[in-house]
Amino acid sequence: LCIGRGNAYNPALLRRWLLWPVMPVFGDEQMARPCTTCGALCCKYFCFQIDEPDDYSEFEDIRWYICHEGVTVHLDEDGDWFIQIMNPCLKLDSNDRCEIYDDRPLLCRHYGDTCEASGTDYGYQEEFLTPEQLDAYARKTLGADEYDRDMLKCRAKAEGVTQTAMRAKLVTMGRLMAPKKAKRNEKKGS
Repeated sequence: LCIGRGNAYNPALLRRWLLWPVMPVFGDEQMARPCTTCGALCCKYFCFQIDEPDDYSEFEDIRWYICHEGVTVHLDEDGDWFIQIMNPCLKLDSNDRCEIYDDRPLLCRHYGDTCEASGTDYGYQEEFLTPEQLDAYARKTLGADEYDRDMLKCRAKAEGVTQTAMRAKLVTMGRLMAPKKAKRNEKKGS
């Protein structure tokens, strides 16, 4: 269930959703067939649009998100950025059924044109499951030199150390190449 401009209205999926048979669940309550057969896929995560990162520190914010369990970030088919958080609804019972179906939130009621049970591929341009994947994308997007320079500057400032001390630390951690090694790699590429 992704919220934001990236959700396009899809008449074909909406028709398929509306034509699915309805089956009784509890008493007089009725639930569309996909809601009873998919294992509540849409109720086990939420997703919303975030700002596109423009610099190292904004990529670092997103890197922090991805360092948390159950969190991924992706770019949709339009290039809009989204964060997805795997966190099941508190109102799901042990059989993955909604305990408050008749009184469910409006967002749940409007869900349907991109139902998980339809097998629809959301068409991500990029998906970041690990901090390393995001780092590689940020280096490519910002350029390796700008990325390294900003990483050095931001981290030195955050830790209250000189950039020289931070460079040594980042080289030791493998996050930055030693200056001589970096120059050798540049010559090889020429």
